[in-house]
Amino acid sequence: MLNILIKRLESMTLSINCKDAGDPVCTHTMYGETEEELFENAKKHGIEVHGYTEESFNEEMNKNIDHFRTLIKTS
Repeated sequence: MLNILIKRLESMTLSINCKDAGDPVCTHTMYGETEEELFENAKKHGIEVHGYTEESFNEEMNKNIDHFRTLIKTS
């Protein structure tokens, strides 16, 4: 039974939607196999689309990490 749970967790995809994270109009969804990968993809999106710098994005993440974690969906 434990092996089944571990395999299911390993194969889950994590996602977070930009609008859920606070942008009033952007509906882009970022994905990752791990939380680290998910947040790296969110950073890339934030920099490329929303004009964040790496520094400003990191500051935003540090201030709101607990909130962002509550928005993560698994599939």
